[in-house]
Amino acid sequence: MLILTIAQTCPLSQWCGFKRDNGGTGRVPVTANFAGDTSLVPLWNVSLSAATGIYSGPAVGDVTGDGIPDIVVGDDDGVLWCFNGPDGTVNWSRSLGSVIYATPAIGDLDGDPSTVEIAVVASNTLYVLNGADGSTIWNRSLSGSTYNGSPRLADVNSDGYVDVVVAMSGGVYAYRGNDGSPVWSSSSAYARSTVPVIADVNHDGYPDVIVSDDVSRRLVALNGLNGSSLWSVSLSGDYPNSPAVDDIDGDGAYDIIVATEDNMYRVNEDGTVIWNVYLGMYFSSDAHESPVIGWDINGDGVKDAFQSAYGTSPALKAISGADGSTIWSVSSLVETHSPAPITVGEFEMTNPGYEILYNDHDGRLNVIDASTGTRLWQHTYGSGPFGSGYSVLADVNGDTCVDFILRGEYDSPIMSVFTSSVYGTCRSAWDDPTATEEVPTAEALEVSAGKGGITLLGRGKYAVFTTSGRKVAEGEVKGKREVALPPGSYVVRTGDGTRRVVVF
Repeated sequence: MLILTIAQTCPLSQWCGFKRDNGGTGRVPVTANFAGDTSLVPLWNVSLSAATGIYSGPAVGDVTGDGIPDIVVGDDDGVLWCFNGPDGTVNWSRSLGSVIYATPAIGDLDGDPSTVEIAVVASNTLYVLNGADGSTIWNRSLSGSTYNGSPRLADVNSDGYVDVVVAMSGGVYAYRGNDGSPVWSSSSAYARSTVPVIADVNHDGYPDVIVSDDVSRRLVALNGLNGSSLWSVSLSGDYPNSPAVDDIDGDGAYDIIVATEDNMYRVNEDGTVIWNVYLGMYFSSDAHESPVIGWDINGDGVKDAFQSAYGTSPALKAISGADGSTIWSVSSLVETHSPAPITVGEFEMTNPGYEILYNDHDGRLNVIDASTGTRLWQHTYGSGPFGSGYSVLADVNGDTCVDFILRGEYDSPIMSVFTSSVYGTCRSAWDDPTATEEVPTAEALEVSAGKGGITLLGRGKYAVFTTSGRKVAEGEVKGKREVALPPGSYVVRTGDGTRRVVVF
């Protein structure tokens, strides 16, 4: 069975939306070179207006087209900012007139790879903006309200254009990315404080939308073609959080991880509950702290999950992806208060394996050993209390190594950007960071489609299939390769999964 991951193109070293990409795993597949708090080198910081627990997280990517990463972030005064990644110079700012709680999503929405667009929700209006100058391309009024409301970008109807999907308290909406024409809307699910994920859970070749309905406490899968309900799972407990989706056991079927204050669930792609375990962690009513899916930390061959809380009993847990049992639990940390307070990656050079970035409520960045839950070091970046926020790993200066971006809230409404004083070669991280080679192969492949064929960048083997399963091309890439193809839909398989593309 093929896993068809259909998402906006997000380079490995960037952070293109809420919890990085459409799967919402919060996992970063590129390394960095840090070695303790003393290795943090401040690049720049800015003050941003931010409400308590509900604010815009940063999205990172080259939106201005100059080949340099940019950081796009909103604030509580309704201003969307675009900063130059290396030095914090303001490329442009745009007042949208209403508070921006949502993390923007960046990608190619008009089919022109030379331009990048930004999708963001301000109050109850969805905007798509030109990444070069922040001008409005189109906007649409949405029903209801949202605290997070971050868009997802995917071609849900396979017309060759990426669509914008957003969940509100009034329903779920999909709009065509290039002109804002409606694709579908659904009242089968609602979301006040959660963000959906995108995955082809029914394997029809089209991406579907999975929503954690925090109004009626359900996990709902919607057909990407028309928004109809595929299945629904009742959730026990308050404050369901934003789900994460991944094939955590490598069986060719997606798994969805979602939690409430009472329970955490692993749900199969067909809506079957694989396990449901007592969690017992407090979430904030506005942020609904969301889980991340890491790598396999207990050696059973299944990726594991991490969950933080708006409370300290416990503050952070590692949960077995195989059976939901607790691997470790920590109560010594200060609570979090954010929809995406933790990130997982491999960035601390002195620690075997990989780490968790944990943004706490006293304005501190904590670096946690993911295998044991031990705090390795911490850095105070805000005045606290109420300094919790986003902790993002992304390349802001174009050196291919990920940097720290810290977005505080309330009385620490600053965005601080740090690079490392330790220099060395960065690489892609595999599912087991302790066993990786310095030069990766399959995971470094990026795939894009356009007129007349596809382009592959990186290193690794690939195969191209028609949607009926016929192989039409295969080979190995060491750098860049153009593959000519007639117009149509194709499935491209690389070492990190498969994706469906449209050639025109």
